[in-house]
Amino acid sequence: MTQYSYNHAEADYLAYLEALEIISGDSKARTALFQFPPDKQAAREGFLQGQNHPDDIDTMIHFFIQFHRISYMREAIDIWQSADKKIDALNVIGEQIRNEMTGSRRDSEKIADLRRRLRQLNNELHELENQFSLKLSEGARWVKLITWQISVLILTIFVGMGLLVSRQIIKSIEKFEKQLALSESRFRSLKESNTIGIISWRLDGMIDEANDLFLNMLGFVQADIEKGAVNWRDITPTEFHAKDQQAIDELLIQGRCEPYEKALIHKQGYWVPVYIGAALLSSNREQGIAYVMDLSERKKAEQQLKLSATVFDFSSEGIMITDPSLRIVSVNQTLCKMTGYDQEELLGKPPSILQSGYISTEQYKYMWDSLNQNGQWQGDIVDRTKNGALLPMRISISQVKDSDNQITHYVAILSDISERKAEEEHLRHIAHHDPLTDLPNRILFNDRLERAIKKAARSNTSLAVLFLDLDKFKPVNDLFGHKTGDRLLQSVAHRIARSVRETDTVTRLGGDEFAILLEDVTDSEMVDKILKHTVDVIRKTYFIDDRMIDIGVSAGMSIYPNDGTDIKTLLDRADKAMYENKKNGNGS
Repeated sequence: MTQYSYNHAEADYLAYLEALEIISGDSKARTALFQFPPDKQAAREGFLQGQNHPDDIDTMIHFFIQFHRISYMREAIDIWQSADKKIDALNVIGEQIRNEMTGSRRDSEKIADLRRRLRQLNNELHELENQFSLKLSEGARWVKLITWQISVLILTIFVGMGLLVSRQIIKSIEKFEKQLALSESRFRSLKESNTIGIISWRLDGMIDEANDLFLNMLGFVQADIEKGAVNWRDITPTEFHAKDQQAIDELLIQGRCEPYEKALIHKQGYWVPVYIGAALLSSNREQGIAYVMDLSERKKAEQQLKLSATVFDFSSEGIMITDPSLRIVSVNQTLCKMTGYDQEELLGKPPSILQSGYISTEQYKYMWDSLNQNGQWQGDIVDRTKNGALLPMRISISQVKDSDNQITHYVAILSDISERKAEEEHLRHIAHHDPLTDLPNRILFNDRLERAIKKAARSNTSLAVLFLDLDKFKPVNDLFGHKTGDRLLQSVAHRIARSVRETDTVTRLGGDEFAILLEDVTDSEMVDKILKHTVDVIRKTYFIDDRMIDIGVSAGMSIYPNDGTDIKTLLDRADKAMYENKKNGNGS
């Protein structure tokens, strides 16, 4: 019923009703025998309902009638009647749980309280069962002392009564002392074992004895065993009942079963994976010994391996594992997709199969020095795919060592950073180029000018700076709009760039102003020639948006080192010369 309250399985509820039906049969039999005169036929039907063996029933009825007045039997019967009341109460709770489970709205707090009361009644019934068995045992010893010379038939009848109640009472009083000695010996062996869990069990699920390792495994203590609170059937999840039954079938045929894996329920409710093997006691089909091994750590290790394998196979980053001699022993599919190689093409090869030649020997030496010193290295490299394409990657390499601190493997995690590199390059380009014309902006122009000045100073050469300011550009914007004006600026930029050498730098300073950096000039005549050609190119008519547009240009220049030896001076001189020409109406 407890299981039914959790899983709502109708099979569990039907099993509960069947158990109540069996218990009620024994109760009906006892009520019939208390009548005067005793109703033997009704008692026989009750015992059959209680699933007692038909061959034992007549002996049980005779024993009850003959001995129910002795003190031990009266006390046992009182205990039995107390148990009936508990069972009635249990039946009431079962009905309440059933109503809650089948109702339209379930009260979880009420169900939890009913479960608690159900467990309490179950514990009380276990206690009454122990008292009942103990009282019958005392009666058995009394019969042995008082009626030792009574026929073996009476003794057999008494044993039959024991079968009626718990089917766990000894079958033969004469063997009691031997069984007790065997039990004591077995218990000592159990206690001494600290490497494996060992239990003495019964087919009905009761565990008579267990060593501390088994109890610790499941969170129980010896007191739980003593009061019969540990039942291997109860602490076995339903998923493993079929396995248990298969093992029991083997036990009944062979006396032992093949070890198998299952789970037991810890006292706190979680499952403990175990490996169990069992055997029946010699000449006994009801009791046996079993060893139980806790598989929790092994299962955790297996789960960790599965998790690692899943991470390896489905990681969004490439993973490569090599042996100490730098031969690839494993790669995941992500790395194969990144590089274009199949696993078979990479296994057994050195990682250098991916080298592009863009990484210098000094960089590789630094990588290995860091790896050997720190056990790991991380940085950016450029590899090459199978089809020859360059592949920028972020790579992290770690050493794997064994318990003797010896390197067993190298593990590399590789991330494709092509998009990131492209984005970085795009941002750098935006930061140093004019968004309208895509020419270098003032920042890049000044940087190149500074480097050109240093180069010219070292090589004792000259350079020139040209400033250009478009004339009549504002009327174009006013007449035709800014879109046309922007297209005109783009056309001017294109013409200027085509009019100079590839080694020269053309920049848009802003608005309608442009500048040119000429490196390695021989003399001022060379500069004048380039400037005149550029001005002529700019002055040619433009065809934009089906319109013919003509503009002019004013220009100025400065030459290193004659007009200055630093950026500011050269720019100021060129700017001043340009405005002088504009003021005088000269194009150059």
